[in-house]
Amino acid sequence: MMSYKSRLIRAAFPWLLLAGCHSVERGSDLFDVHCSDCHTLDHPNLKKQPPKLNGVFQSKTLPSGAPATDEQVRNVIVHGLGTMPAFDGRLSEDDVNEIIKYLHTLK
Repeated sequence: MMSYKSRLIRAAFPWLLLAGCHSVERGSDLFDVHCSDCHTLDHPNLKKQPPKLNGVFQSKTLPSGAPATDEQVRNVIVHGLGTMPAFDGRLSEDDVNEIIKYLHTLK
């Protein structure tokens, strides 16, 4: 079943699908499965909320204060940071790259 976000991406960027580029869609699906529960929903039982990632690459820095670069985001995904778990071994390098590509589309 395609997520609401995936449907929006398809509607907003149909040229990506026509060009045979499915990485944004795949990245969206991976984000929905592995990231969205923490980064899109509110968690009233947590003292500190995970950051929302809309526009994460529109800023010069990440919520942690680190530079907003692909490499820094990759490092956080793979190794974790604070209460965020590491996804090393759970996501392939290609999966991480697809999620990063998707994060670049978030405004």
